[in-house]
Amino acid sequence: MIFTRETIAGVIGGIIAVLLQIIVAPALTLFAAIPNFIVAFCVVRAVVCPQQAGAVLPFVLGLLFDLIGGGPVGGMALVLVLVTVVASRAFMALNNDTLFMPVVIMLFSIVVVEVFYGIIVVACGAGVALGDALLYRALPCMLYDGVIALLFYPIAIRVLVGRPLGQPGTPILR
Repeated sequence: MIFTRETIAGVIGGIIAVLLQIIVAPALTLFAAIPNFIVAFCVVRAVVCPQQAGAVLPFVLGLLFDLIGGGPVGGMALVLVLVTVVASRAFMALNNDTLFMPVVIMLFSIVVVEVFYGIIVVACGAGVALGDALLYRALPCMLYDGVIALLFYPIAIRVLVGRPLGQPGTPILR
């Protein structure tokens, strides 16, 4: 394994996301919505560093989420790996150096993660109807995660890639 700036920053960012999930997320709970810093970090990293976004970090972070949370073990790991790989490939194909494409890909990816994870939780016997799981848990969580991802995005561009907004190769507003 080659240790590049992006790899080291990704691992440190993953550790920070796990710590935020353990320490801060329970304090920010609104009704049934708990922010998921791990999902937001993995999706943002897949868009910011699409060439370095592999399956290892999302798998490990998803597994840690499953172990510290109450869901089925392996559910979030599976969903995060699939969604981040597809999001990174979609960003590489659709990138046009504007702010629109990364935001759309991040928000759509978060919606897919929350919906698929809700389906997995219901399928594993959570004792709740699918409609209730999607309406009362997945919808508020995806809104929460979307806001967190939008806050992480400019920080991730600066830290993970090392380019400030407005330089060539980074999205700008048009």
